[in-house]
Amino acid sequence: MEIGPLSEWVTAIAEIAAVCVALFLPYFEKVREKRKNNRNMKLIFKKLIEGSLRDNNTKSLESYFKIAYLASDDENDQQLLSVVRHAIEIIKDDKMSSSQKNDAIQEILAFLSE
Repeated sequence: MEIGPLSEWVTAIAEIAAVCVALFLPYFEKVREKRKNNRNMKLIFKKLIEGSLRDNNTKSLESYFKIAYLASDDENDQQLLSVVRHAIEIIKDDKMSSSQKNDAIQEILAFLSE
């Protein structure tokens, strides 16, 4: 049995590699894009939460939260939005002292920094 010339084997391996790249590259790009979007959302929410705690005003945080909630399509986004909703409730809570709010928000900010 003859296995053929080396050039045909190299061509066949190159074609298989091209097919694999064509099949899996869109998947990896989508995963990378989701990670990037999640990271960006965490950074934006972190800055908005810090500003809302400093100013004791959640208006801009709530506006961005509503927009992000409507645009979210990922389970990781839903988890992040649940944490942000909790931060909004903490900042709006008048029964908590300022130090209690700061401690609770610092835990949330630590989560957002991951």
